[in-house]
Amino acid sequence: MQASKNKNTEKAEPFYRLSVPKQKTSSEIINEARNGLRTLRTRRPFTPTEDQRKLFGSGSSRAPQNRPPSVFSLHASSFDLSESRPVSGVRLSPLDHKPVLVTFAKDENSSISLPKPPTSAAEVRKVSSARASLFGRTSQGSFLSAKMVPPDQNEEKLDSEEPAMMNNLRRSNNNCLEEQRSYTPFNDETRQLLRNECISKSEKEDFLKGTAGKFLFQLRGESDQMKEPGINSSRPRITGWKRRVTGIEDETRINESEEEESFWHIKILPILHELEKEDNIENLCLACTKLYQALNEENMLGKRLKRRSVLLKTLYKLVDVDSDPLCLKLAKIILAMKVDGKNLLSVCKLAFKICRNEKNDYIIQNDRLLDCLLEVLRTEDLQKNNEALLYCMGAIKLMSGNAVLLNEMVNKGAVEMLLQLMKQINNIKENDPYFSNLGHLLVQLTATLRNLADLPPARRQLLCSGAVSELCAALEQRVDDKDVCVYIVRIFSKLSFYNDFCAALADCSRCYILFLALLNKYQKKQDLVIRIIFILGNLTAKNNQAREQFFKEKGSVNTLISLFQTYHELDLNAQKWYHEKEGEGKTHPKDPSEAEDVLIKLIRVLANLSIHPSVGAALAAAHRVVELLVTVLEYKSIDDCEELVINAAITINNLSYYKVKSSAVQDKKLHIAEMLLKLLMSNNMDGVVEAVRVFGNLSQYHEICDFIIQKKIYKFMIALLDAKNQDVCFSACGVLLNLTVDKNKRALLMEEGGIGKLVDCLQDFGPADWQLACLICKTLWNYSENITSAASCFGEDTDTLLVLLTSLLDEEVALDYSLDRDLRDYQKLYWEREFKPVAEKLLDRIQSHRFLPTMTITPF
Repeated sequence: MQASKNKNTEKAEPFYRLSVPKQKTSSEIINEARNGLRTLRTRRPFTPTEDQRKLFGSGSSRAPQNRPPSVFSLHASSFDLSESRPVSGVRLSPLDHKPVLVTFAKDENSSISLPKPPTSAAEVRKVSSARASLFGRTSQGSFLSAKMVPPDQNEEKLDSEEPAMMNNLRRSNNNCLEEQRSYTPFNDETRQLLRNECISKSEKEDFLKGTAGKFLFQLRGESDQMKEPGINSSRPRITGWKRRVTGIEDETRINESEEEESFWHIKILPILHELEKEDNIENLCLACTKLYQALNEENMLGKRLKRRSVLLKTLYKLVDVDSDPLCLKLAKIILAMKVDGKNLLSVCKLAFKICRNEKNDYIIQNDRLLDCLLEVLRTEDLQKNNEALLYCMGAIKLMSGNAVLLNEMVNKGAVEMLLQLMKQINNIKENDPYFSNLGHLLVQLTATLRNLADLPPARRQLLCSGAVSELCAALEQRVDDKDVCVYIVRIFSKLSFYNDFCAALADCSRCYILFLALLNKYQKKQDLVIRIIFILGNLTAKNNQAREQFFKEKGSVNTLISLFQTYHELDLNAQKWYHEKEGEGKTHPKDPSEAEDVLIKLIRVLANLSIHPSVGAALAAAHRVVELLVTVLEYKSIDDCEELVINAAITINNLSYYKVKSSAVQDKKLHIAEMLLKLLMSNNMDGVVEAVRVFGNLSQYHEICDFIIQKKIYKFMIALLDAKNQDVCFSACGVLLNLTVDKNKRALLMEEGGIGKLVDCLQDFGPADWQLACLICKTLWNYSENITSAASCFGEDTDTLLVLLTSLLDEEVALDYSLDRDLRDYQKLYWEREFKPVAEKLLDRIQSHRFLPTMTITPF
């Protein structure tokens, strides 16, 4: 009677997974995620290191004839000596009239003597011969002639041997200038023209003779200052003709202070003589080091030094010496002297040439070449010097292949500098004549950023400096430049591996449009496609908004399907080739092929998209998507490519979670079950587990349950309970739970000792996994729905089950309070909401049917 009463009062309803739709608790959401929906992880695409250091790698899309060369000849003649002269900081305005030489009436007090033309051809030849003799010396042999008189002696001779000529010249020039100032408001340039004309014929002839000739040679050796405006000769000087600065504002008057001349003669000139005469590389390098230090200590780097051209000419000549250590020293000094034009291009090429040799990395680390190159990027005009910046950036890119130099770049602010340069390039529009050439520079820049992205400090700087928007802008502008696209995508590929950058990229809404445009444009460019797909996989793995936004972009799913078909066909052809070559000893490679790798990452995107409820439901109804996934299971063995097959099974499992009317998974469920059976019978445990998980969802359909019974798959599920693995037991138990919904299939649990194995799983994993414990209790509840006796239902496991349930329902015994508080609260949530209600009902049922009432027989 008691048994009958209990049977009528309890609610004997089976526990279904995904049974009645209701408001989900947080624990239910997590539970469902474990049961059905999972994101996928995969390896980042591998980028091999280039064998040779070049401007453009071997995989460049640029034809050799359409790109700047990485190999070139470089000699002293590559430099332009005329560009070495100091450049005025103030541009002179063009004359609005032609200067006219005014002839004044001769005053009795005037000492002005205007120049007259030579009276005879012999005199002309005499002057011309003298000029040729003097000026020819600067272009022949040494820049610093060994016959030059030492500075002190030379100056002494000039002052002592020709005092009349010197005083005359000063007086003549000064008087001439004073007269001109009083009559005509000429500018400095006009004054210089007049001043040169105010040297009398006799003075000019005297000047071209003897020690004055030597003097002129010395002046021409000192940066051709005779041609520069603003030479003031009125002030007496102690040691020859000294020049002085007449004012900072008027830089057109290039004069030299006494201190600078003393610095030149005492410190610089001896080093230059040493560089001219020395033929030992080590000593030349040492001399260059001393030269740089001397210039740096006196703050004479840049364009401040007035005799800069003499110094540079000496350095240019040494470029012909075949020595990378020496050329490194030369490049550093030349760059520090702020050369421009052709010389800037040549020295940047020189730096690039040095960096091409990996063996030079050590000497580059010990020098400050990087500082000089970064300064070029920071200060030089982008359009005017785009070719020089190209080789400068190319040298920095090659340096970034060295770990020590890479860290040094980060410490010197290279990340912000490169992003600023990229911003300038992005401001150059496509119709600009410089647009194409700047694409070459952008390749070097993005390749450097790709290397910098390996370092955590650089990643933080990229994130804080708004790198995402600038990189997307460059990608949008350069969509036709595959090299630029590849490097930017490689940067995103690295950075999207990190949550903070992934979130920043997901917030950049135009990135999805850009990625889809690139996928459609370069569909068969595997190196580009695989990285974009990898990035999309990272975005959709971590951001639900990204899943929805990408899915809503026009043509997104069609693009993925098209890619799937393209690379599926490539993989089929490759597999066919390997099968044909098997007789020749060819075997399938262990690592995924290029086509397989694309498919792996493409399927990952589909699996991650399916986590979003509305997107997952739409993909479950996309028949072409499901067909392609099933095709992978049909033609590809798990031994051929494990990751590809398992990813396909996981994605099918995710899509099978959605109960939509037009579900393609439901339409193909029997065919899918047949493909999974092949996977289930493999020797790959990971493949087995994934197959069992899919059966866990599909077994909610009666046709699949019948298939499981027909193919004896249930025996395999019971056997898996002995796997001593929580995930394996969880998946197998899910299939058994769905089988026990059907009253006619419940007895199958007794065949293979299923009840005992379920109790063992509860005992082994219960306290550590309340989800699994709940699933076991649900299965036992369904199984015991028509119980008449606990002993007949659970057999010899009855007492063990009673003790176990009683223990697990005791909060103090069941919950481990030594755990971290968050973890303890997490476990308590599952224990209270999931396990406890089911376990209490199961315990009550067993206890109520443990002892049958005694029957009394009344005799007649």
